[in-house]
Amino acid sequence: MELFYSKTISDGGRVLDSDESAHCVRVLRHRAGDRIHVVDGRGMLYHCTITDDNPRAVGFEVEEWIEHYGSHPYRLHMAVCPPKNIDRFEWFAEKATEIGVDRITPLFGDYSERKVFKGERIERLLVSASKQSHKGAIPELAAATAVSGFLRQDHSGLKLICYCDEVEGKVDIKEALSVSGFDPESLPELTIMIGPEGDFSRAEMALALERGWRPVSLGDSRLRIETAAIVATAAVYLTFSK
Repeated sequence: MELFYSKTISDGGRVLDSDESAHCVRVLRHRAGDRIHVVDGRGMLYHCTITDDNPRAVGFEVEEWIEHYGSHPYRLHMAVCPPKNIDRFEWFAEKATEIGVDRITPLFGDYSERKVFKGERIERLLVSASKQSHKGAIPELAAATAVSGFLRQDHSGLKLICYCDEVEGKVDIKEALSVSGFDPESLPELTIMIGPEGDFSRAEMALALERGWRPVSLGDSRLRIETAAIVATAAVYLTFSK
């Protein structure tokens, strides 16, 4: 089943944008009367019928819809320092979307090699990965921010910071997830931080501990940034998915 994306369908829009329309008509050869499936990026899947096969603006009517399409039983916010090679961060964003993530925040730490972040291409990747993995919701890409500023923000739920060096209170991520004490009546909310190539600085870790973050380990292997971020994303997925 092919999925198309419309950011306006939930507000009454009944036309695909030019890119989605061209793919629908010129690539997939859909015509008026065909049934297509459209997601709104907020979790809804709509079953629709094409009324106008204009390759620049496909018109359609909604027949029925499904809520929480392709959803996961938790809310995960991944805050990750992009590596110097931005392709690696794009790979993480794509794969995390396929697994299950709700928000991604790029971070700049004291030891970050990358100090500039442009998100236009990654936002397109998030849409593509969501459609490919059959998810109705598209992860939010937040504005890049400094680690210190991010730590001073209020974050609900479980707050984990992955750290290579030893520090008081550090546990394996599996243990942190298994004894989290979430309310069984609500979706678990989690925020996980991944540092830059040189890890978080001691000053950043001290601030994290002061602000109530729990330091965790991802195991004995030394991981690249994007690998560590995927391991953490998968750990959450495997813990809470049925």
